[in-house]
Amino acid sequence: MTPLSDDALAHLRSVLPDAESRYRLIERIGSGGMGIVWRAQDTRLGRDVALKVLGPANPGADAEARLNREASILARLEHPGIVPVHDAGRLDDGRLYYVMKLVRGRPLTGAVDANTSAGQRVAIILRIAEALAFAHRAGVIHRDLKPSNVMVGDFGEVLVLDWGVAGWLGERSTGWEETSPALRDVHAGETATGTILGTPGWMSPEQARGNAGQTDARTDVWGLGALLSWSFTGQAPQLVPERVATGANDSASGLPRP
Repeated sequence: MTPLSDDALAHLRSVLPDAESRYRLIERIGSGGMGIVWRAQDTRLGRDVALKVLGPANPGADAEARLNREASILARLEHPGIVPVHDAGRLDDGRLYYVMKLVRGRPLTGAVDANTSAGQRVAIILRIAEALAFAHRAGVIHRDLKPSNVMVGDFGEVLVLDWGVAGWLGERSTGWEETSPALRDVHAGETATGTILGTPGWMSPEQARGNAGQTDARTDVWGLGALLSWSFTGQAPQLVPERVATGANDSASGLPRP
C-alpha cells in the first residue's frame, strides 16, 4: 500500500465533499476495472473504513450504473461472509462512491500456502459456499469468483468481495451488459465488463461464450469448483486463455454448461 502524497491528498479532498468532516482518506488499497478503493477514517465514528469511488478513467452512465448496482446489491446481502455497506454518496465532481467495512486480513492467494492443511482448504471453500448460498437465496449471483475476490480476515472470517458484475437470478441481460463494448485484449486477472462478464481463466463456459443472459446459480457453482481446484493445485481452470479477443472464445465452444 502506498501512502498518498500531500498533493494527491489535497486533490482528493477537494472533490470529496465530506473528506475533512466525515471521511479522511489515508491510502489507496486497491483498484479494478470499475473504480478505486481507499482506506479512509470515518471521523464521525472514529473507525477506519473502505471507500470505493469511480476513477477518473470510468466516466459515463454505464460505469455509474454498475457502481450503484454493486452498492445496492451489497446493501441487501447481510451475511458474515459478505462485506456490509455503511454509506453511499456522490462527489462534488459528480462521481458516485460508497463506503463499506474495512476487512483486515489476507486475500485467498496469501492465506493458502504449503502449510495449509487439506481440511483447512476445504473449510475455506465451505465458508465461501455458505455466502454464495445466501446470495442465491436472495436472488443474486456473483459471476466473478477468483482467489483475489476472497479475503480471509484476521479473525478467521472468510468474505466474498467485489460484486461489481453481480446480477439478479432470472434477470435478462440488459443495460450496460449489452451496450458496453465487448471484451478486447483482456489479460488474466482482469474482469471483462462488456458482453463477456468475468475474468479470463476463471469464467464458466456460458460466460466465455458471451452468454451473459444465461448465467445463473450454476455459474457460481462452476466458480466455486474452480476455487476448490485452485486451492489444491495452485492453477486456474484456464477455460479461457490469458489473452482473448473480441467475442466468444473458441476454447469455450462445444462445452456443456455446468
